[in-house]
Amino acid sequence: MNKNPFSKAGFIWLVTAILVFSLAAAPASYLPPVPPAAYLVQASSANLAGAAVTECGGTATSSLEIIDSAGASLAPTQLECVKSRPGVVAVSLNAPVQMVGKGDGNGNGQGDDKEDKAGKGPIYPATDYPDVTGANLVWTRGHDNGSGVTVAVVDTGIAEHAGLVRGIQGDKNRIIGWVDLVTGKKQPNDPNGHGTHVAGVIANSQIGVDNEWNGMAPGVNLVGVRVLSEDGSGTYEKVIQGIQWVVQHKAEYRIRVLNLSLVSPAQAAYWADPLNRAVMAAWSAGIVVVAAAGNDGPGAMTISVPGNNPYAITAGAFTDAYTPLNFADDYLASFSSAGPTLDGFTKPDVLAPGGHIVSTMLPGSYVARQSGANRVDSQYYAMAGTSQAAAIVSGVAALVIAQNPNLTPNQVKYRILASALPWMIRSPAQSVYSIWQQGHGRINAPDAVFADLHGEANLGMNIKSDLAGSKHYEGYSYYDPASGSFRLRGDYTGMTGGFANWNGSYSPGTGAIGTWSGAIGTWSGAIGTWAGAIGTWSGAIGTWSGAIGTWSGAIGVWSGGFTTWAGGSNAWTGSEPWSGRETTQAGFVNKFKAGTPVESSSMISTSQWVKEP
Repeated sequence: MNKNPFSKAGFIWLVTAILVFSLAAAPASYLPPVPPAAYLVQASSANLAGAAVTECGGTATSSLEIIDSAGASLAPTQLECVKSRPGVVAVSLNAPVQMVGKGDGNGNGQGDDKEDKAGKGPIYPATDYPDVTGANLVWTRGHDNGSGVTVAVVDTGIAEHAGLVRGIQGDKNRIIGWVDLVTGKKQPNDPNGHGTHVAGVIANSQIGVDNEWNGMAPGVNLVGVRVLSEDGSGTYEKVIQGIQWVVQHKAEYRIRVLNLSLVSPAQAAYWADPLNRAVMAAWSAGIVVVAAAGNDGPGAMTISVPGNNPYAITAGAFTDAYTPLNFADDYLASFSSAGPTLDGFTKPDVLAPGGHIVSTMLPGSYVARQSGANRVDSQYYAMAGTSQAAAIVSGVAALVIAQNPNLTPNQVKYRILASALPWMIRSPAQSVYSIWQQGHGRINAPDAVFADLHGEANLGMNIKSDLAGSKHYEGYSYYDPASGSFRLRGDYTGMTGGFANWNGSYSPGTGAIGTWSGAIGTWSGAIGTWAGAIGTWSGAIGTWSGAIGTWSGAIGVWSGGFTTWAGGSNAWTGSEPWSGRETTQAGFVNKFKAGTPVESSSMISTSQWVKEP
């Protein structure tokens, strides 16, 4: 018999009760403090931002000179202190970022590398996207393979895969620049696999069983910038540091193209978003930035950051339905995000192959181990997504620059958009997909590289003024409740064929009911002669041919108000914080409703604070 008046269970109950009552009676000052959170502090300079953080007792985690900001760890009281400091302009949460991609493929692995009977070396799988885009014709016609151009891949890293390390001339140092901002490793590595897959789409120099190179621009050099962790996640701070590193080393490595196959939800106007500001700074520095649209389609207004950046080239995805030489059964991938952006811009800019994309990856990578990619061969895997579409567009951009090395980013974008092939039905002339789904249409490498195209995209936009905060812009898109559709303002209202009139619905559609504007299925050497007009509808849709390549330039200047776009000429003054458009994908309500005023007090974002003057 237990002589203790308290059982073990009773003793535990008593102690627990005492603790509970003690905590209940304790003053609020004894409650545990709220832990610090990660922020990005923007000021008139990065030094001032860092000083404000330090003076308020916070911890500065990085100096982001590219956007006059500092990364910071701040407790709530420190956050309020920083907001009040002179020269501080905005404070944002250090938002999460992730890679874009998913497993895809037919599941029919081909086994390990096999020696051919002639003893010429290993046989590698063939890739289809050079044929689907016409990149293989660029190689043969102009002997242009991207040589002399360097592409930076800001991603999960780049593994030392033979197709990426070795060049087409047998050189073994094609990864000429490298930085690991996650673990600090000195040698190129990619524990995830996504960045290696993306880099392979751009630059793989191995020759497949079809006797063609497996990458879009196999002659380019690569710079690897690791900003995402093994599981493919990251933060604004790391990605911005990566972009900053690329800009700082642009001249050293001759970097002309920057690929961003990563996404984050849009929470602010493009010009107020820290990651987008870094993208704008890179573009202004002379680097063509290509971004993935995102894999959140097919609904409207699903474009992610930084794909919503009006200056950059944003890639959506289509699939060739496993028939690379037959354009007739192609269709828009249901996962491909669609516009308009929250700022009213038409995105994506262009479509590229994004289904069952075979590329490089090491079998021990996280994505390969977690079945995020389908194995095709020992070091080749198939994935799908706008990540891969963006990589294809980056490859085309490199081919364009190799042939035309003096082009500016705006001129490169113009050539890629102006040569794209809209998806249409010839008679009666109408569009299979709207401009907010297909952008300018299907990417067309031969015409982008060789056609007689001279012009600039982003017309009417001054990126330096935008970065300085003296002028910001809105696109022409709006939601018309009377017709229940998205439309374009101004001279583009009357476009025929449904190209600029979309109710937000998705139908796979196929080329069987529509065609790509021009001779379909093959270039047949007739480069630059698509129906007499490069990538246009041959006059079939009104003013389209006159505005080719300038859609992100079809803009209004931000007037400072939060109603719909009104074409005002006044620049945004900073008098109100932009907080995003309240919308629902099903109804496309509030700010995209023509003439509907917005109560800014009810729309203040919890993740973005902008100081009023």
